[in-house]
This record gives sequence, C-alpha cells and structure tokens, in this order.
Amino acid sequence: MIFLPELDQLGLSDADWEGLCVMAEARQVDNERLLEVQANAALIGRWDVVYAFSYLAGLETSVLIDAEDSVSIDWGSPGRVALSPPVGCAAPFKVWTHTHPGFDAYWSGTDTNSLANGASIVSRALVLGAPGIKQALNQSLSTEPIPEPRIMKSGPLHLWSNEPITPWTAFYEQLDTTAKYEVKA
Repeated sequence: MIFLPELDQLGLSDADWEGLCVMAEARQVDNERLLEVQANAALIGRWDVVYAFSYLAGLETSVLIDAEDSVSIDWGSPGRVALSPPVGCAAPFKVWTHTHPGFDAYWSGTDTNSLANGASIVSRALVLGAPGIKQALNQSLSTEPIPEPRIMKSGPLHLWSNEPITPWTAFYEQLDTTAKYEVKA
C-alpha cells in the first residue's frame, strides 16, 4: 500500500484505499471501482492517485479528459501506453496524462509522436514518473503565451512547452483541497 494524504477528497476511507491498492498490485486494472476512483482523481487533479495505481500495477496508464469532462482510461504494458481517444470523445481534449511507473518523467519517443499527432486536439499533457509530474502546454490551443523552452524548435513539437518536472513534494505543497470538478458518485 502507498500512503497518500487527503483521500477524503475522493470519499475514500483508509480501508477503501487499502483495498484499491491490493487490486492495483494484483493488476486488476479493469475493476470498475478502481477505474471509477482513477477517473474521479483525474477530474480533481489528484495525479498522485493515478500514479500510485500505475506504480503498484507496474503498468503504464493513460487518462484522457475530453472537452465535456468525460474521462477515458487505458492501461498498457510496463513500458508503453499510447494516446488513443475512444470513439465519441469531444475534442479539444483538456488533458492527456500517462505514467512511467517507477521511472523518470520525460517525453519518450512514443510520447512525442502522440504529442505531435495531438497538436491540434490536446491542450495539455502530463507524464507522471517517480520524481514527479512533467507538463507540456500546447500553444495552438491557448490564447495566452505558454512557457519556453519548447519540446522541439520546429515541427509540431514546437507548439508544446517543455517544462521542468514538478517534484511530488511540490505537488503536495500545491495540493488544492477544493475539487476542480465535481466528483462523480
């Protein structure tokens, strides 16, 4: 089990969380309750929950939040999960998040291909890794200037910021106790 603070934001007791951790360790990643908690965590920006499930399962996971706040979750292999929006999702997508369980948070070749392909439909991308969260913002879907540097100097990846990793300790310091979105029951 991994201890995470403020799980009451998701309506979870310690016993609930322990049971979910056991499911994740057993790679029961298609369990309806685990997927529900993962989706609700994503909607309120609790990326630590998404990463904890991925780390415990030893599998990469992908979470996509569409324009209407619908959440789609995919689980991949220990080393790969791609951006693959399901039929019926509404673009532009607010955020695509995926994990590198137990490893660094960086833009891999698979990730940069996904970002290049999603340059016209994904607003924000996150990769969650052992040291923390790496974020990229898409200039083509923003009315405000986004930070420099960019992932690449030319091509579709020049639209994406290449921000430093936010360590998990900083994530917890910034943790907003007010949900950004309503948690689905």
